[in-house]
Amino acid sequence: MQRSERELAGKVAIVTGASRGIGKAVAAKFARSGACVVLTGRNVDAGTAAAKEIGGGRRDVMFVKADQGSDADWTAVLAHAQKAFGRVDILVANAGLSNNVPTAGMELSQFRDLNRTNLKGPFLGLKHCVAAMRKHGEGGSVVLMSSIVGMVGVPGYIHYSAAKGGLRLMAKAAALELGAENIRVNSIHPGMIRTDMTAGFDEQAVIPRIPLGKFGEGEDIANAALFLASNRGKFITGVQLVVDGGWTVQ
Repeated sequence: MQRSERELAGKVAIVTGASRGIGKAVAAKFARSGACVVLTGRNVDAGTAAAKEIGGGRRDVMFVKADQGSDADWTAVLAHAQKAFGRVDILVANAGLSNNVPTAGMELSQFRDLNRTNLKGPFLGLKHCVAAMRKHGEGGSVVLMSSIVGMVGVPGYIHYSAAKGGLRLMAKAAALELGAENIRVNSIHPGMIRTDMTAGFDEQAVIPRIPLGKFGEGEDIANAALFLASNRGKFITGVQLVVDGGWTVQ
């Protein structure tokens, strides 16, 4: 087996929103790279199926039902991970919601509910996983899954932009705070990636805005996450890694 396929050997990773899309691609990439992987999500059937597909019967790939925005669920996820594997080294806070709502017509509940998952959830994951990383004292890597909408404005997405922009600066602030403990914190900013979330988009209408002329795949984001989580990114913290085919350079 090539070195690149085992570069997370001995590491334990938690990936939220891992039953489909980008999260599933990240979890699969980490498992192929030798990590023990805890997938989380709210859909038990989908999450269990994803863990089975990714692990192929391996006991070091497991699914734990959890709502990323629940503090109690995070406590349970960490308990499961530490009981099964003894430590936590990597967090990819990927779970997220997205919908288009005009600003003047947006209810407070819509703003609050989306940000419970998209902003509060990653904060809770960061908080709990940093505490777990401190137990073994060997550092760790946190990846907050933001979006290009956390860097540029998009009409109808003020609640989503607020969360994703918040994650960008959350990563930077945490990187400054935790660097002395060798806990690295970075954000990834996907552009148009072919997932369930973008299934309703008219690709032919959007592609002219992408210099590389195509949508990305979950594997593109998984490769970025592996880079930041592994020793290849050991001197990288506080960065915003944009994976968008060039959308935001215009």
